[in-house]
Amino acid sequence: MDRRVFSSEQERLVFLKHLVIGTAGHVDHGKTVLIKALTGVDTDRLREEQKRGISIDLGFAPLELPGGRLAGIVDVPGHERFIHNMLAGAAGMDLVLLVVDAAEGIMPQTKEHLQILQLLGLEKGIVVITKTDQVEPDWLELVREEVGDGLKGTFLERAPLQEVSAFTGQGIAELRELIDRATRDLAPRDSAGPLRLPVDRSFSIAGFGTVVTGTLFRGSVRVGDRVEIVPPGLEVRVRNIQVHERDRQEARAGQRVALNLAGVEKKEIRRGSVVASPGYYRPTALLDTALTLLPGAPRPLKNLDPVHLFLGTARVVARLLLLDCEELKPGEKGLAQCRLSDPLVADRADRFIIRSYSPMTTIGGGGVLDPAPSRHRRFRPASFAHLKELAQDPGAGGERAFVYRKLGDMIIADPGRLARETRLDEARLRDILEELIREGTVEKLGQSYLPRAGLEQWEHRTLQALEEYHRRHHLLPGISRAQLKGALPRELGLKEYDLFLERLQEQGRVELQGELVSKKKFVPRPTVQEREQLEQLANIYAGAPFQPPTVKEALEQTGIKDADRESCYSYLLFSGRLVKINDEIYFHREAYERAVELLRRHFAAAQTITLAEFRDLTGSSRKIIQPLLERFDQLKLTRRVGDHRVPLKLLNDNR
Repeated sequence: MDRRVFSSEQERLVFLKHLVIGTAGHVDHGKTVLIKALTGVDTDRLREEQKRGISIDLGFAPLELPGGRLAGIVDVPGHERFIHNMLAGAAGMDLVLLVVDAAEGIMPQTKEHLQILQLLGLEKGIVVITKTDQVEPDWLELVREEVGDGLKGTFLERAPLQEVSAFTGQGIAELRELIDRATRDLAPRDSAGPLRLPVDRSFSIAGFGTVVTGTLFRGSVRVGDRVEIVPPGLEVRVRNIQVHERDRQEARAGQRVALNLAGVEKKEIRRGSVVASPGYYRPTALLDTALTLLPGAPRPLKNLDPVHLFLGTARVVARLLLLDCEELKPGEKGLAQCRLSDPLVADRADRFIIRSYSPMTTIGGGGVLDPAPSRHRRFRPASFAHLKELAQDPGAGGERAFVYRKLGDMIIADPGRLARETRLDEARLRDILEELIREGTVEKLGQSYLPRAGLEQWEHRTLQALEEYHRRHHLLPGISRAQLKGALPRELGLKEYDLFLERLQEQGRVELQGELVSKKKFVPRPTVQEREQLEQLANIYAGAPFQPPTVKEALEQTGIKDADRESCYSYLLFSGRLVKINDEIYFHREAYERAVELLRRHFAAAQTITLAEFRDLTGSSRKIIQPLLERFDQLKLTRRVGDHRVPLKLLNDNR
């Protein structure tokens, strides 16, 4: 929701001018004629509609309200055969005009439309009794009573009622005023969030290309913007925007919009596709839902029963996996995972309708708890607890539970990535994350967030991995950072990983020594036998200062197994007894320091040295001195220039 502060009531009303009004009611009860009386527009645009005198598809018209606000009206068909079109139009309504013919009263489609609106969570409406000029006052009084009785227990029970005659104009001006008053306290749509425009029509216009229309659920769009059509997942450019057939540079949430799109063919877009901000929405074939079966449903709903599911402007077949019951009886509520025949775009808290597979009648509906869940198994209490928490009203914790759940699914995430996953604006998301941090359920690593339970698990696994490594390699000073990272989820980036290790070090649980990690106060402790072998190995190198043996030769002389090679040499390196030149050549520390000192003395008298000169200084051989000089080059003690080397440092670094 937009959380802006308005300086005046007039400013608030100007901002709230973007709203959509819909009609509902039985066929031939005068919905289209009423819209024409209110707006001057005949919404029956199809030749067949005009010939038959009934609405078949959605119709649209602008309605100017007192005070200058411009609302969009969606006229829906009332015939039972076109209920799928009615459902596409009901998506996105802010207020509904429930139309009842004064001569006929409440009829079957009146009841079904009312059930649909109730299931979709609509909260505002006006009851309009039409054709009042065709009945006697006594009859009209009976119809009023019937309507009052029929609306008891629904969201329209206390809704205002207006009697009108489109033929004489009676009550039309009053209805317009009533609409204006009823919509003044509507909360503004979220224009700051990512764009979401469910498509209810797509067509081509010669010379212009592909055009799509729909109610802008969320966000805003400007001419020139890059948008994504989902499905199929095409990124295109907005060439032009129209709101109520007038060109606009921008459209905002709550408006009826037509977008002229460049780079896409009409056949690539269908009713049910969504025009969205690139990268925010992806099609889903699974939905976690809270489901309600209407009391008048003809039979119980069994596990994996197929149904027709309507969400936004999309229509798919779904099989309902009942998670917490064997069957759902009429009038009951339950948790279900919808497995969809075709992917669609959904968001948390979206409302949907289900109709029986055959014959097709409205049997229930519900709300989306998670638009991108993992597959569930039935009768798993842990899943139920999570879903029941998500089913709470957002203000009572459901929104926070959703963020926490998604963060757990993602392992670790920065606010931008988490915002794309939850579709919450970053300001609201940061507020929720800070609340969760204060509660102690979420932690922060750098710019990323993760559940505290996950962090504690990482800490346990890290210390356990170190314990196991030290047990198996008790002579090694520590494990490399790269190797230790293998114990943690791959979602953990290198920057966050370093921060994680630093956190453990600050807590006094590990020690970091360059690229090595060890448990706090860990010291390699050789056994008595190992200590003798290590001493013997060090003495071999001390006894041959500039002619050290190869590793293989040294192991053979000491009887150390090749499997223990790494631990023995690492221990002597860590303790400072040996210096590594390369994988095969090691120097005793004293011999290495003596070689450095010989080099320093030479450069005190000369500006360069050759390999042969240094070989003669040490009395060594080329196969030993060449790797040693290359090591000096790596350490920036010297630099090779042709066949000579020149000093780079003062050579007081005895590494």
